[in-house]
Amino acid sequence: MQVTKPKCRYDAVIFDLDGTLADTFPTVLRIFNRIVQERTGRHWTLAELLPYFGPPETQILRNLFPDEEVHQQLIEDFFRLSSEDGSEIRPFPGIDQLVTRLSEAGARLAVYSGASTRSARIRVGHAGLLDHFTTVLGGDEVEKHKPHPEGLHKLLRQFDVPAESAIFIGDMVADVQAGRSAGMKTAAVTWGAGSPAELRAAGPDFLVEEISLFDSILFDRH
Repeated sequence: MQVTKPKCRYDAVIFDLDGTLADTFPTVLRIFNRIVQERTGRHWTLAELLPYFGPPETQILRNLFPDEEVHQQLIEDFFRLSSEDGSEIRPFPGIDQLVTRLSEAGARLAVYSGASTRSARIRVGHAGLLDHFTTVLGGDEVEKHKPHPEGLHKLLRQFDVPAESAIFIGDMVADVQAGRSAGMKTAAVTWGAGSPAELRAAGPDFLVEEISLFDSILFDRH
């Protein structure tokens, strides 16, 4: 008997990176502290750093260190250390298989991250997922960051896919808000940095507590 492969319900599936596709926060935090701890005089915790997320790390470092010579050096140090320090970055369990199935089902796949494109590509590569994605778009390639939908609109235009045929998957309230503002379906995963209660209150189309739930959310077997 011939087995019919499941068809993706969406023409385009766009993922956030940090906390959604891969567990990157420990590595990012370690690198951040390696370059700023001496200059700020203290060790930063993830809870302290998270509120700065949104703009790419290049903008975060510019905001923290306005002197151009200082922040330019720190930015290059961040990129260098990001390339060197990625052995602990792993996709969350089941993510590799999920994006493989989506690719085989013909979906257009992209990453839209608040990090810079250069950093995002490095981290997606460390996670072993880079070959799955047509595009990795970072926050340095948009004028307005999440929760504004500019980056998602840019990817939809590139794919020539209407918003109603696409879904955005992320782990933060800003991801839900960006996807909804773009007119896309939204899925919020609870294994990242976002609070499950806050994510639920944000009103995503799907609240995903286990990756197996994506079977019914993303695929149609008929």
